[in-house]
Amino acid sequence: MKYLKNKMLPILFLALVAGSTGCKKYIEETNLGAATDQLYYVTKQGFEDLSRSNYPNLRYIASMSNLYNLGTDTYSSLQTTDVNALNMYNVSLNSSLADVDNLWKQLYYTIGGNNTTLYWATQVQNMDAATLNARIGEAKAMRAYCYYLLAETFGDVPLVLTRTVDVSTSFSRTPESEVYTQIIKDLNEAIATLPVVTTDFGRITRGFAQHLLAKVYLTRGYKTYGQGVADFNQAASIADALINSGTYSLRPTFASMFDPSISNFQVNSEVIFSVQYSTNVASNQVYFLGKAGLPSVAGGTIAAGTAAVGNALQQYFLWDTSVIQPIGRSVLYNRPATAHASVPDPYFFSLFDKTRDSRYQATVWTALIAQTAGSANGKSFVAGDTVVYYPDVAFTTAQKATRKYYVFNPGEYRTTPFSGNTRTFPLFKKFRDPNAAFADNGGTRDTYIFRLGETYLLAAEASLQAGNLPKALQFFNAIRTRAAKTGTNPASGLSYAAEMQVTSLSLDDILDERARELSGEEFRWYELKRTGKLISRVLTYNDEAKASNTLKSFHLLRPIPQSQIDLNSGAAFPQNPGY
Repeated sequence: MKYLKNKMLPILFLALVAGSTGCKKYIEETNLGAATDQLYYVTKQGFEDLSRSNYPNLRYIASMSNLYNLGTDTYSSLQTTDVNALNMYNVSLNSSLADVDNLWKQLYYTIGGNNTTLYWATQVQNMDAATLNARIGEAKAMRAYCYYLLAETFGDVPLVLTRTVDVSTSFSRTPESEVYTQIIKDLNEAIATLPVVTTDFGRITRGFAQHLLAKVYLTRGYKTYGQGVADFNQAASIADALINSGTYSLRPTFASMFDPSISNFQVNSEVIFSVQYSTNVASNQVYFLGKAGLPSVAGGTIAAGTAAVGNALQQYFLWDTSVIQPIGRSVLYNRPATAHASVPDPYFFSLFDKTRDSRYQATVWTALIAQTAGSANGKSFVAGDTVVYYPDVAFTTAQKATRKYYVFNPGEYRTTPFSGNTRTFPLFKKFRDPNAAFADNGGTRDTYIFRLGETYLLAAEASLQAGNLPKALQFFNAIRTRAAKTGTNPASGLSYAAEMQVTSLSLDDILDERARELSGEEFRWYELKRTGKLISRVLTYNDEAKASNTLKSFHLLRPIPQSQIDLNSGAAFPQNPGY
């Protein structure tokens, strides 16, 4: 990805700019020299550069794993003795928390870039109508996505829809219901102008807006200001239309979407939208507020401003295996990201039918293999030997004694004999990246944001909530059919696919299925919040949050960053209750 620098524009309390990098091969670097926005953005090339510059802002937004996963039913902190505020819901979850401050800033920065794009769309010259309308649709859809995350995270938020060229300190919080109305308006207008497909893979297309609109109606259907069954029916109808549009299709196997040995595996019929990365180091920077370098995060050890080149997805949901001599600093298993401390908890692993469901083996490593000769567990190993094993069925003490490698049964994932770790569990292999070194970031994999597998589950949930169980089961079982192992179960004589089908369905079933199908992809906290299950499921399944027992109803919104309240000196800007 090439990048350009845009003229800095103040936006919502901060000098936020309209993005500074672009996406993959459809981005070309441009030397702006002494060009100004008034001279450059009115040209076709300048406007195209401006439009492209919005996309890399999504890299940081998509990477905030702690905010999206910690403190949920299926993810907890690596350290079982940790006091991470996002996982424990303790007094440190407050308006000074860096993570919520960073999210607020980056979302409004991205909104600012898209508002600027929409302004110059009215000024650009010699632009063909189809391309111009597509760029307008992209900007409205991306703005809607940012406002959806803002509203679900903070509730009432400032609704800024025009280019900002002067600093303002008198914003007010727009009611969440009105923000949702604008989101729906933006998405409907985007659907009317976006192309169905694009040759520039990585750009927003109509499917992005349709998928998000289905989720927005589904989410609003649960709310007191929503329209209940009418919203659920609308969500089901939009998702159904997208599924049956012929534009996308489920991949034949779950594993094929995540296997880097398959050529061009990330560009496939199921992906609706993904955040792009590249093997080109020069264009693989992660930017925060338009500047190269990451901000600080709670619990992280990386200094603010540290340059980040490439994705860190391959470092998520790991523990440090480098302390085991025969494994060492393995690129295959990589190193855990210190700034992204969420890991799957024991409940996550209990969700899989390991006899019938292919997704378990496609998601995690059940055996860790020696990469070199060395000693561990008082035994000698050579490259290729099994060093750590996680059996599907618990070994007895006698069975363990006959193995030279470490064996950890399903009930033993919250302890570890390895220095520097307080958990051991099957590492995620779903996001492995052979191009990444044993270091922070450096990943070249794209991050899936929307894919058709989720569209099916949105359709199932919406249909269930609308009272149409047969339709809900149809969508739900389609995902389970694809997830099933191939062949026949010798114990029953039935195909695994047949045994994976269900005849009853609940919201909890759908949340469990989302955890299996979308592990590490979905923003789990928001899914639990939407369905009204955050408090009950976290206090049931997250051992650390359950022990703390401080999760309350006010935690369904995050605190407004204190920095934003302090800067808004010209108008009242109340904090969310409870903080």
